[in-house]
Amino acid sequence: MRKAIAFFTLSAMMLSLCATASAAEIDSIPSGAYTEAAIVAADYEEVGGTLEPTGALPSSYSSAALNLTTPVRNQRFNTCWAYSSTAAMETRLLKDGLSSRHLSPMHMNYWGCVTDQGTGWQRTYSAAGYPYIALGYMTSYGVNTDSVFDQNKDFSDYQAQKDSLYPYKSVDSVVYLDTSDRDTVKTAIYTYGAAVGNFHYSGTYASSGTVAYYCDQEGIATAQLNGHAVEIVGWDDSYSRENFNSDHRPAANGAWLCKNSWGTGSGENGYFWISYEDIYLFDSRFGPSYSISGCTDMTAITKIQQNEIYGATYQFDYVGKLRPNQNKMTYVNVLDFSDGYHNIDKVVFESTAQGSAYTVYYIPLSGSGVPVTDTDRWMLLAQGTIDHEGYVSAKVYGFDAPKEKGAIGVQIEKKSSGGGISIGVDEWLRANSSYLFKPDSQRGQSYLIGYTTNPMDLMDFYKNKMSDEIGGTFVIKAVCHSDDIVGDVDRDGDFAIIDVTYSQRYQALMIDLSDEQKRFADYNNDGEIEMIDCTLMQRDLIYQ
Repeated sequence: MRKAIAFFTLSAMMLSLCATASAAEIDSIPSGAYTEAAIVAADYEEVGGTLEPTGALPSSYSSAALNLTTPVRNQRFNTCWAYSSTAAMETRLLKDGLSSRHLSPMHMNYWGCVTDQGTGWQRTYSAAGYPYIALGYMTSYGVNTDSVFDQNKDFSDYQAQKDSLYPYKSVDSVVYLDTSDRDTVKTAIYTYGAAVGNFHYSGTYASSGTVAYYCDQEGIATAQLNGHAVEIVGWDDSYSRENFNSDHRPAANGAWLCKNSWGTGSGENGYFWISYEDIYLFDSRFGPSYSISGCTDMTAITKIQQNEIYGATYQFDYVGKLRPNQNKMTYVNVLDFSDGYHNIDKVVFESTAQGSAYTVYYIPLSGSGVPVTDTDRWMLLAQGTIDHEGYVSAKVYGFDAPKEKGAIGVQIEKKSSGGGISIGVDEWLRANSSYLFKPDSQRGQSYLIGYTTNPMDLMDFYKNKMSDEIGGTFVIKAVCHSDDIVGDVDRDGDFAIIDVTYSQRYQALMIDLSDEQKRFADYNNDGEIEMIDCTLMQRDLIYQ
């Protein structure tokens, strides 16, 4: 992605990179931008890699026909980006054989607003948004079920509950798609159930009943694009061109099946078809098109150890630009495992360096709290190849970090066949002296090892190389679990029949439980404490 970003009614020009000025600054914002867009168009750099199908792809496919989609909903506010992303995750979970449940797009929407401290995305809950808000939310926080935070709740409800809710699942792998390759999009839908795509919407280009859509108007300015995000759940190579608006008809048959968020009265019970030939579908100015490829259960004993909570807003590719011949770099985040969530299950990082090799290490700290450079003291956690652009999940087998501060290093090495050494960063964004995004970055959170003799604090890199006092934080997260036991409701360190009794008495309104106890009583991790939780607890106690 580029650091030329538009927000609300803004669009932007690319600011060229140099070693003395931050790319986060945007030169100018043209006036007259479209004011009704739900996904705001900006001059993003195109991202995404290709996917190779494992076999011949069918001429038509539908996740909806296979009952891999949830019921169509009617969005509130300018939140198509939240509804489409949660719908894609719902489909991913259904494809994994999990029960059907709606997730909470409104919790995502409220989360993606300016925080009480003035940081985060500088938007209000009724304003338009970006795909990057959804990706940051799902990978940094997770998702709630709609039964826990339903779509009719207001921002005041979010403020009152934000510290007491726990996520149901988190996303640990996201594939950015090269949408210029039709088979890549088909492969993603066929493999993961859905893709999230954006396009320019105007009723002028819709067929009667809005069942089919095709925009053939070339040259629409970025500022005038009316962005809309949908979950793409299938395709049909034979979908007739005759189904489209007679004034705007594609040259050939073929269309994508899209699940919309405008209620069942729109299109064909909430679904519609968009032509393969639509000019603005998958336009990079709407941000990345992507599929959700992996998820993590967020149980009572699971936590994402991280320094930033927003995900990637930019690619930290400055090292490769400043030193084109440097083929390897180690990016490090210092994390605090002293709270007991120290058993590392996965390390998640964001990168567009497809084709490069990665190696993940646990790196102890020196007495001054800086990651050590003596590689003999580094512990190998995982290694592999970055096989797609987006969020990468590196599985870790059996490593318990010391219950103290330590570091996770992701070393990225460019191969002769391609790739790069970039990694995601939650860098600040600004246009016309107004901030669009503000990170919570601090010294001592992120380091570069291999750029100078000693580890270089990322904030020093920004200050010394970019004349930037705000900077950012590397997107490197550790999904960890504690030594506790789900079901230990009374929190005495043991899972026993008394815990079932606590849960039963709570359901009978005989006792109250703390928020922590409720979390451990939710045995099946669905956000609710029900008799099924007691039944599962009793079953496992019998067979343990």
